[in-house]
Amino acid sequence: MNRRFSFPNPFGPVDSGSTAQAMARLSAVAFWLWAATGLMQAGLVWYASDASYAEFRGATTGFAVFFALIAAILGWTQWRRPNRILPVFGLAWALYELSSTGVSLMVGAPLGVAGVPAWGGMIAAAAMLACAVLHIGGLRGSAALARFVTAPAKSKR
Repeated sequence: MNRRFSFPNPFGPVDSGSTAQAMARLSAVAFWLWAATGLMQAGLVWYASDASYAEFRGATTGFAVFFALIAAILGWTQWRRPNRILPVFGLAWALYELSSTGVSLMVGAPLGVAGVPAWGGMIAAAAMLACAVLHIGGLRGSAALARFVTAPAKSKR
């Protein structure tokens, strides 16, 4: 198998610096998936919501687009300079989204954003689950990348 073109396994072994960097960039992919999900929700609110949400349509769409823009910028930042802070933030946010979806399902509240159809909320929940897995891989990769960067400095002493 050609490892250059394969998608890194978030739970696989981290045995080199290039593997660690590829895994750290998984968090950037998760942020971009989060941004795409936010844009999907914005589109659903704008085009597919019923008339009862008409007065909230602009604010809800703007809020979703704003968070999609923030997620895209965080993804770009993680891609350019992988670090451990952004995967932790992304994992915490994904777990928050998943827990709020779970609570909504338990109490019978509407899922996610007001005006999004139920199938859109389920797609968003599945995307957040994928984001959580990718952020775990990104955290593992960025921690290993930090170890690989500091290991030669410690051996020179």
